[in-house]
Amino acid sequence: MAEITGRASSAGSGPSNTLEAPPIHVPAPGGLSEPQVRGRACVWCAVALSNSTAIDLGVRETDAHGIAARWFPRGCRPCALRHVYPAQLDHTQTCEQCTDAPAACAPGTWLRLVMRQVRR
Repeated sequence: MAEITGRASSAGSGPSNTLEAPPIHVPAPGGLSEPQVRGRACVWCAVALSNSTAIDLGVRETDAHGIAARWFPRGCRPCALRHVYPAQLDHTQTCEQCTDAPAACAPGTWLRLVMRQVRR
């Protein structure tokens, strides 16, 4: 499975080997159950997920009692399709970079990778 989590922080100045996730709306972690926050359940419908059924939605940052915390939401295929596909359509219709050189657009690439996972 391709890694599609957010940009990794690195000590060096070289490029990251991960893609920055575009802002796909996911519910705030404060209103989710523990399995949803941990990625064991879909962030939208709370159905139980396994590694073979989960769609990675990218790393997110949230404030946890004054400390920046990272969490990794995941979704089921039906919910991911309902949320990611419209975002991909919207992005590709408004992104000049996607029109000129799709491979050079990090958010567009991220959306395409997620859609490949959803369609498997």
